[in-house]
Amino acid sequence: MIPDFDIAAAFNAQFGFSERFAIYVPNKDRDNNPVEQEPWVNRMIEILSELCGGATAMPPIRGAWLNESTSKLVLEEPVLVYAFVDPRKFVPGIQKLVDAVHAMGRETNQGQVAFEFGGSLYFINF
Repeated sequence: MIPDFDIAAAFNAQFGFSERFAIYVPNKDRDNNPVEQEPWVNRMIEILSELCGGATAMPPIRGAWLNESTSKLVLEEPVLVYAFVDPRKFVPGIQKLVDAVHAMGRETNQGQVAFEFGGSLYFINF
């Protein structure tokens, strides 16, 4: 860490937000079958942009998880969609995001959906 360094002053910038919400949009279901990912990526970008003023989708990343019910490894390439959160807008509109994330989990036949918030990882079981 650089002591006594003001990054905002260095760039002549103002502070934005420190909390980040990120959702992992899958490209495989719990049985390792491909799912249509792009509509869900677009939906998450749309909702997070409404709630946070903008959102970013990272290119597909490689990951894997163990399906405990089948003992098979599911290799996938999720897209990470994230936004930095203004709580004044995010909290009142959160139900739209909750509904979309749950719909994505059900409609893409997920075992779990992962999201990050406040430096922690959360799982929704389906």
